[in-house]
Amino acid sequence: MAQLVINNFTRGQLDHDLNGRFELPFYFNGFEICRNFISNYKGNVKYRPGFEYIAKTKDNQEAVLMEFRFNTEQSYLLEFTENKLRFYTYDANGNFGHVIDDQEKIVELDTGITLLQAQRLQKAQNSDVMYLTMNEINPKKLKRTSATSFTIENAVPKGIDFDETGFPSSCAFYSGRFWYGGFSKKPLSIYGSKTTEYDEFTIPTSGIKPEDALKLTLSEVTDPIEWIMGGKNNLYIGNPEGISLVNGGGYDVPITSTEVNADLANKEGASFAYPTQKDSQVFYISNDQRKIYMFDYDLLTEKFLSTDLNWLAQEVTRGRLKDIFYKRDDNNLIYGLLGNGQMLALLYNSRENINGWFPLQTAGEAKSMCTVTRPDGKDDLFVCIKRDDIFYIEKISTEVEFSKFYESAYFMEDAKREYYNRLIAEQLKECNYLDASSRFSSLNKVKISINNDVITADSPVFNQNHVGHVIVYKTATGKEYGYFRIKELVSETEVKMEVMSNGYYPDSWNEWYISFNEISGLNDFEGKMVQVVADGGYLGDFMVTSGKITFDREMTSCVVGYSYLGILKSFNLGMAVNGKNLQTARKRISEFVLRFVRSAGVNIGTDLSSLQPVQYFSPSGFMDLPPLPMDGDEKRAVPDSTSEEKYIFLTQNLPLPMNLTMIQYNIEFS
Repeated sequence: MAQLVINNFTRGQLDHDLNGRFELPFYFNGFEICRNFISNYKGNVKYRPGFEYIAKTKDNQEAVLMEFRFNTEQSYLLEFTENKLRFYTYDANGNFGHVIDDQEKIVELDTGITLLQAQRLQKAQNSDVMYLTMNEINPKKLKRTSATSFTIENAVPKGIDFDETGFPSSCAFYSGRFWYGGFSKKPLSIYGSKTTEYDEFTIPTSGIKPEDALKLTLSEVTDPIEWIMGGKNNLYIGNPEGISLVNGGGYDVPITSTEVNADLANKEGASFAYPTQKDSQVFYISNDQRKIYMFDYDLLTEKFLSTDLNWLAQEVTRGRLKDIFYKRDDNNLIYGLLGNGQMLALLYNSRENINGWFPLQTAGEAKSMCTVTRPDGKDDLFVCIKRDDIFYIEKISTEVEFSKFYESAYFMEDAKREYYNRLIAEQLKECNYLDASSRFSSLNKVKISINNDVITADSPVFNQNHVGHVIVYKTATGKEYGYFRIKELVSETEVKMEVMSNGYYPDSWNEWYISFNEISGLNDFEGKMVQVVADGGYLGDFMVTSGKITFDREMTSCVVGYSYLGILKSFNLGMAVNGKNLQTARKRISEFVLRFVRSAGVNIGTDLSSLQPVQYFSPSGFMDLPPLPMDGDEKRAVPDSTSEEKYIFLTQNLPLPMNLTMIQYNIEFS
């Protein structure tokens, strides 16, 4: 019997026709199927977070999403629909929603930009002004005039005659200038403004100074310019024939009106989709929309090179890439939108030789995507998704770190892990692994005090509907907890109660819940089966009737939404030993050892029809904490027959966190 280990999952999904290359390292770091899982530089494989509901689009129209970033503390999501523009942002508490004006109305602008035009818009931003270009319309200037007000108007550059050039398709800020490029009548021309004067493009007839405006025409290509982007030392120009570099005559020579040069750096052509940047590298979509190239300067060859990132995973982009966005967070993934309405994630790091693809599937069609900077400096990923003929704006949920316990002052006293369990249960309430999901929580932050059998609140918070339900302390350290059933309403600030727990509960507390057993407002789920996670545990599948669900138990928080399946399938197991190819030998797996980090659920086996659950994770009743997530090694024997072809299947079909660091499989060869 051999004990073999997979502890690096960074390759994600690879092409099916690599099924014989077991001598190469990527064979065991990647999978034939990898769906709705992601990885990161640590090498783990994780169930992807769910997409949570933000809003419906205006008048249920398809929308194009874009970020307006004023500064690190204040960024906006732009929702372009037919001739209209709406805005979303974060409030002081980090909540995300529509921008509302002084009249309590949603801020909205008339743009004169159709949906089809919005789908080809390119942007460039400087402080509170964003320029928008598309070669069928006059360039626009979108200006933030206050935290809750914007204006949009035509840009009127001096020195460019749009009757002569047509309108530009692309724009960028670079090297103190503003640039237009790809004009409808001059598709190979670019214009650079006077330094720091972004609407001044007039070129003097004599006495030209280095800071004056300039223009040039690409001579080595014939296809129109698709995009322009400011790079580290050059202005990058993408078109279907390749990437051109504009500089002052050398790699690190600045552009001036008297010293400017454009050269075709390579012939790996680009599509119209705007590139994204990560670690000073540029990532762009190929002209055929089947590949992502990484474009960077190579010190060894002293040339700019485009590296094909799909060379081992060409099947994942059969739906053809439309857009890509880098999401700054702990996973450092590049997210891609496919023309078939699905999504994928790319994990890439050139120094560590990491290049992995992770297809993401959801019920519905993703139409548009973008990232928006959160107040903490990381990014949120937003998607416009069409589900059941309704257009939603949804956000991929933030992963929960499960780190609070070791920050507690009491973890050294917790021999029975009771405090740990309560803290983990609180953090499980923050998790979301459902799509189109909504979160319901009865958390209150009004101070309450206990005196004998009376609870008094500092401000009005109680009503008659609360009688029979339970007040539950939100634990801060894991040590304190309290459960009190409301017996009688005395006033809006006072209720009589009975104590339901013998634990440690202070006489006053600032964060607490009132339990509930019904949720409403689920009209979009009417007649649909949804999954429910209550108080951090999987509760089950429920049918929505009259826009609500009634439960036979109490809860303090829940998440409702559509499920999605996570699945991994390895390549055919085997290796070469003493000149023998064991990939074709008869074999069986006798046992799996799985190493988890705070995970729940999961099924594993050698055949999809006979998968074995690793942990069935559900709350048994109110006030009973859900079982602790798995954190360490779990051994599972699986029913298996001897055969020449042998695969590992792992699925996650419960809406719960899963972070796997290792699969050890004990395999017997005959």
